[in-house]
Amino acid sequence: MYRVMIVDDEHMIHLSLRKLMESSGLGLTVAGEAEDGAEALAMLDECSPDIVVTDIRMPEMDGLSFIEAAQAKRSGIRFIILSGYDEFEYARRALRYGVSDFLLKPVDPEQFTQTLRRVCEQLASSEKDFRDRHRRFLALQPLARELAGHIWSAAEDKAAGTLEAIVKRLAADAHNSEDSGAYAQSVIAAVEAALEERNFRFERARGAGADWPADAEGAADRLRQAVSAMIREIRASRNLGAGHYIRRAVRYMEEHYTREELSLTEVAHALGISVPYLSRSFKEEMNVTFVQHLTRLRMAKARELLADTDDSTTEIALQVGYSDYPHFSKTFKKMYGLTPTAYRKQLRSGQAYRGPE
Repeated sequence: MYRVMIVDDEHMIHLSLRKLMESSGLGLTVAGEAEDGAEALAMLDECSPDIVVTDIRMPEMDGLSFIEAAQAKRSGIRFIILSGYDEFEYARRALRYGVSDFLLKPVDPEQFTQTLRRVCEQLASSEKDFRDRHRRFLALQPLARELAGHIWSAAEDKAAGTLEAIVKRLAADAHNSEDSGAYAQSVIAAVEAALEERNFRFERARGAGADWPADAEGAADRLRQAVSAMIREIRASRNLGAGHYIRRAVRYMEEHYTREELSLTEVAHALGISVPYLSRSFKEEMNVTFVQHLTRLRMAKARELLADTDDSTTEIALQVGYSDYPHFSKTFKKMYGLTPTAYRKQLRSGQAYRGPE
């Protein structure tokens, strides 16, 4: 059921511990054996032990140094220490490292088996806690995404309704856990992630930090405060004026016009505003539609490339976002009165471009 690593520089200790584990009835598997802490540390990732039984005094790296390094490398391992020395300082340091038990050599078989049984029970309890926490986390995610949608729309009443459903879920689970704050934080983190998908980032990440109240009531209050602040920030960002967004939209288009798939929807998401709002505001500010401006931008860039480079007209079409050359040529002629080839020929013949008639 669980994987065990034995770390000791005495061969007979390895044999006796292995035999005790096999006869314990706990279904333990000896996943690895090492003679000192340095060797054990090197084997740690490959063995992936749940339990480590280790001596304290060994060459190269002693047991306590190994435990400290192993905990930094892999969390969740349970350690049982064996020692031939009944020294208080070792026991005190071992407890500080979270060691499950400190047994004196020679090992008493019954005591060792009892210790193994207790550690297995601790591991089983930890696994159950993890499953319960994961279940609660997953159960909150649909509500978190729903809340993100209401915050994005600045729909305060709808956000409040979803928020209370989340608060009720936290309160219902409060008797099972003291870390309601962690779940409340996970809701806010999920909201932030959902809004980042829309290319909106809050000035301050409210899902980060370790200062959330652990109790359900305190976590709920902090959650309400965070949601209110998020809605205020969303509203403030949209009160900067349409001109601010259109300038950013034009800049975005100038940076990405070479990509054929560039669209109104992409730019709106990049700015953190709705597609209808960008479409309407763009026409009001620029006196042309988004598509008309993008077409003019691409044709102007194509005209520059025709004049300044020796690239073929097909290559230039691709460089300004057109994979369909006939469509590019037709659009260019509609705007400038000449096909791209004719335009370049006219320029190179020394004739000044007169524009469409």
